[in-house]
Amino acid sequence: MNKIIKILWMAALSASVLSNPMLSYPGRDSGIFLYIGSLILKGKIPYTNAWENKGPFIFYINALGLFLTGGSRWGIWALEFLFLFSAAGVGYIAIKRIMGEIPALVGTFIWIVAAENVLQGGNFSEEYSLLFSFIAAYFFLKSVEESQNNFFNIIVGASLGLNILLRPNNISVQVAIAGAYFVLTLLSKNWRLLVNRAVQILIGALMVVVPVVFYFAAHNALTEMINVVIVFNAQYSAGGGLSRSIEGIINAAHGIGFSLVAVALLGYIFALVSVFKRDALDMPQGKFLLVLIIGLPLEALFSGLSGRNYPHYFIGWSLYIGFLWSYVAYIALNQFASRSEKFSIPLVFIFLIVALATRIDIWKDYAAVLAQLATRNAQLEYRDPVVDYIQKNTSPKDKVFVWGFRPIINFDSERESPASYLPYPLSHVDTPLAQHWANEFYSQLTTNPPTLIVNMIEPADRERIPDLDPAVRKKQKIKWKDVVLAYNYKDTLNFIERNYVRVETVNGYAIYKLKNLTMP
Repeated sequence: MNKIIKILWMAALSASVLSNPMLSYPGRDSGIFLYIGSLILKGKIPYTNAWENKGPFIFYINALGLFLTGGSRWGIWALEFLFLFSAAGVGYIAIKRIMGEIPALVGTFIWIVAAENVLQGGNFSEEYSLLFSFIAAYFFLKSVEESQNNFFNIIVGASLGLNILLRPNNISVQVAIAGAYFVLTLLSKNWRLLVNRAVQILIGALMVVVPVVFYFAAHNALTEMINVVIVFNAQYSAGGGLSRSIEGIINAAHGIGFSLVAVALLGYIFALVSVFKRDALDMPQGKFLLVLIIGLPLEALFSGLSGRNYPHYFIGWSLYIGFLWSYVAYIALNQFASRSEKFSIPLVFIFLIVALATRIDIWKDYAAVLAQLATRNAQLEYRDPVVDYIQKNTSPKDKVFVWGFRPIINFDSERESPASYLPYPLSHVDTPLAQHWANEFYSQLTTNPPTLIVNMIEPADRERIPDLDPAVRKKQKIKWKDVVLAYNYKDTLNFIERNYVRVETVNGYAIYKLKNLTMP
């Protein structure tokens, strides 16, 4: 019964932090991943048919979710739940192994709450990476307990490869594990073991990465993938500097919650003190704390490399916060309540009740979904009214371009964009590579003009993206110091003004039609 209650609690906690597709709409990144996932199901290849600077795995996760549910966003919801629930389970087992059951319960609850605070609607690469990071942490524990078992380090390497394929920044846990192995070797002088572990981790990573490299090479997309994921991201992250890193740490603490971070930092100090005690690094717990000591600063560095500091960049912090809270709980229990383990069953029962009672509105929303299932024409997903207009006034073969970088409209309306460079007119960097993509965009737009163009600039982008309406554009105050637009954006605006006419306004967004085109 205890196990069942814990499973129900973790499931309830995981489901409660996810966005309900019937009542919410994907943000920009999630919309991109959904759109590219839908293109994959049509046989198209990321990077060549659709531009996005994340690793390829996120697109195929979305393609899988859409495939499982016939194109419904509920398939993505199900995969998000599976990843979070599995991460909760793996993390719980790892913490319980070295600190006990109550610290494991506390740590699991805290890391999910911390992740929720910066989840921003979900379906981010950082979110999916958590599972592989927890897997790496667990198998590190196994490897230090059974150093002769090669399988454990191969799994750590495979988790490294998977996180690289999601987003190369999401590898702080695996890098920290490598660092911990090196420190332990300095103490033991067993260099052969270090080499063996390094080789095993490398083998695990290559087992995951090499097939993907061959796949994209076979589809003539490897060079573009490298340019987008590695070269562009390096250019995008250049010039961050110390001030941006400090700003990122402050933003992370603010987004996650200062109280959650403060207790975690207290745990970090306790961990530092602990590992310097005599023979501490001879025990699995001390070795695990060493990973946390090395990993948290790495995560702070990696998550802020671009200097953009979007809240979801800090999802990876939640693992460290959960583990460090567990350690604080472990110390407190040993100090003041050494026999507290006997209360673990009532505690998890209380946690389950709290998870249900404090999220009552969320469960009502899910109940509304179930009620919709019983209706004749169930509407289980929210859709923007612009999507309905597009579907009524175009055919599936028609192209639709969304000015303002909202590919969710292309996904939801099942109308492809005429160009592969989706962020246009945002360029982010002023480099020859960015100019190449701008030229490619203009060529694709002008040789295969879309039937409709939707002027869909969100309020947050009003200071970054010029409006299609010349009168509105004159009044805009673009923050030129903070934005890099495609060098040929004025040519694109002129092309649209010459060849398109405004025909409708839907949900506050102007829609333009190609001139001399009869609408269905």
